[in-house]
Amino acid sequence: MNRIHLAPWIALILLAGLAGCESAKVPEAFPQAAADGWLAAFNSGDAEGLALMYSPEAEILPPDQPIVSGYEPIREFWMTFNPGNVRLETSEVETMKVGDYWYREGTYSRLYPNEGEPRVGKFIELWTRVDSAWLIHRHMWSPNAPSY
Repeated sequence: MNRIHLAPWIALILLAGLAGCESAKVPEAFPQAAADGWLAAFNSGDAEGLALMYSPEAEILPPDQPIVSGYEPIREFWMTFNPGNVRLETSEVETMKVGDYWYREGTYSRLYPNEGEPRVGKFIELWTRVDSAWLIHRHMWSPNAPSY
């Protein structure tokens, strides 16, 4: 007798679960193409292209240097940094959506042509949408101490 009384409740729970599955939104994916574009611009030595990957209010926080803010100072920073003379690769990257931003952190390795072992470090990026483009809003990285 108890089984008969439970059947409507079980059916109701199953139907509610199915209805919830239909209305559930698919989570937005991290804009990986934008991150890949930044990496390609860096590895090809395109300082101008790198600068365009940052939002108008962007700041980069390079190791052992002051904060660099705004398009022109960021462009000058990358011109001076001379990307393209080193091969940069990222690994162990974690992404997380935080409100209107994407937070991204991970590790990187830089390989200089005349060195055998890559230099490794870690980075944090905060991405924001400007119109239809995802751009870096904050960017920070630091190399690990050399191992002797």
